[in-house]
Amino acid sequence: MKMSKGLSNLCINSIVLLISLTLVFGLCEIVLRVYNPLGFRIKGNKIILPINKKEIIHHEHGLGKLDKVVVQQRNSLGFRGPEPPADFARALTVVTVGGSTTECFDLADDKTWPSRLGMDLKRHFQPLWLNNAGLSGNSTFGHYILMQDYLVKLRPKVAIFLVGINDVGLRSERDFDERLHEVNFRSLERFLASAAVHSELATAALNLYRFYFPKSTMINNQNDPQEIDLKKLPDFKVTPENLVAIIKDHRAHYLDPYKKRLERLINICREHHIMPVLLTQPVLYGDIVDKTTGVALGHKFVAKDMDGATAWDILELYNGVTREVGREQGVPVIDLAREMPKDSRYYFDLMHYTNAGAAKVADLIDAGLTPVLAQKFPQYYQERAMPRPGF
Repeated sequence: MKMSKGLSNLCINSIVLLISLTLVFGLCEIVLRVYNPLGFRIKGNKIILPINKKEIIHHEHGLGKLDKVVVQQRNSLGFRGPEPPADFARALTVVTVGGSTTECFDLADDKTWPSRLGMDLKRHFQPLWLNNAGLSGNSTFGHYILMQDYLVKLRPKVAIFLVGINDVGLRSERDFDERLHEVNFRSLERFLASAAVHSELATAALNLYRFYFPKSTMINNQNDPQEIDLKKLPDFKVTPENLVAIIKDHRAHYLDPYKKRLERLINICREHHIMPVLLTQPVLYGDIVDKTTGVALGHKFVAKDMDGATAWDILELYNGVTREVGREQGVPVIDLAREMPKDSRYYFDLMHYTNAGAAKVADLIDAGLTPVLAQKFPQYYQERAMPRPGF
């Protein structure tokens, strides 16, 4: 009798707990649907852009390479840059696509390389509109989703892709752009990703999970960049045997899928009459001595199991694929990886640009892109350049 009464109480308590949890979760879901203060940009495996969002970033610590206070503003499209013109179809419209090295999150709106590039191009092209659609962490998987969900509807005349760094070691589409419509129990992350397609609460849980358990192996978390003192990087040297094994692994498993993703990006651009332009990925590290600090980066630890020389060799494999795809597909390639100086005055860490670095990137792209655009869009080209702003 006592056991029966105990089981009855347990059942009642369990039901009450279940109802309470359901009500709490239901209330959280309703609140997040009405107002989500977290500002996440990924809903499951679908990109949600932060429309009309203003952020103020404070760089209180570091080496002084970044502005102490940075204000950035997202427009009605969710991009960085001016609002689209009313006569959008009549302007030379350009969108830059990439990860954190395109977004330039820690730089002010008017100091990112896309903004500087827009100012440079306006000296020769009128009317011109350029927006920065870079999203930190995005690889070519995410770029395709951005194209599919946003840019093919916007239909700019030119899409510039800075690619490579976030594709190193990626092979499976499931990490970014597989659309999950059924609940997936293969891992906690995949369960949350599948549930997030339908639930704001699951979306919040997924993004918190990804924030606290990032997949990046770089020294500096790309979602929370900080300035790096090159003199404090630990010594590390990859043996010749390990170098051969690492290169063999990337050649065998990752380069061909990366090539196919680039080709897919080019195809979706051409299907919607958007001209693609490819940029190879520059970084600071390599088998070099930094001009500004005198630090030899070849045998410094810069990534998991890799020193600077090895990490550069691996990235160059992917840059080589970008160059190859450009040649085969007849797509313009601006080789920033080879043209950008490896000098820490242009970088605040191992890959992200200072204000001076962003300006240098913009100048290099402008030099390579202007003759291409002049030939492709002669109706916008003014042979006599307008003076640079401030000159």
